[in-house]
Amino acid sequence: MDYNNIDTLISGFDKVLKLDSVGTPTPIPSPLIYVGVPRRQGLSPTKIASKIIARKNEAGLPVGALPSGEVNPEEIMWRIAVEEIIKAFQEEAVLRVALPPGITLTASGISPAGPVTVFGSTITFGSGYGTIQ
Repeated sequence: MDYNNIDTLISGFDKVLKLDSVGTPTPIPSPLIYVGVPRRQGLSPTKIASKIIARKNEAGLPVGALPSGEVNPEEIMWRIAVEEIIKAFQEEAVLRVALPPGITLTASGISPAGPVTVFGSTITFGSGYGTIQ
């Protein structure tokens, strides 16, 4: 690397700062989602607001009642804000999923010749919806 050439330096910085893969989550296997997600508790506005309020110390902000003994209005506001955010997620968010082709399927039925069993796979993309809890 030629440190006297500005183009080479910029190219070096570009390579170092290229963070395409940093912070991307690892894909979770489908069976783990199927088994694990129903065991989750769901979103709790009270729990989230309490964790935020408890961490106010990290920002150098006082936690708890005011010196007068009154409830801290900022903490009340945090609870209200988190409740409204979670309410919006639960009531207004749209979760759309895409199902790839190649999903195995089995079907059975009856024809004039007798029972019919079909084995195959999907050939087109499918879609579905979900909710946030």
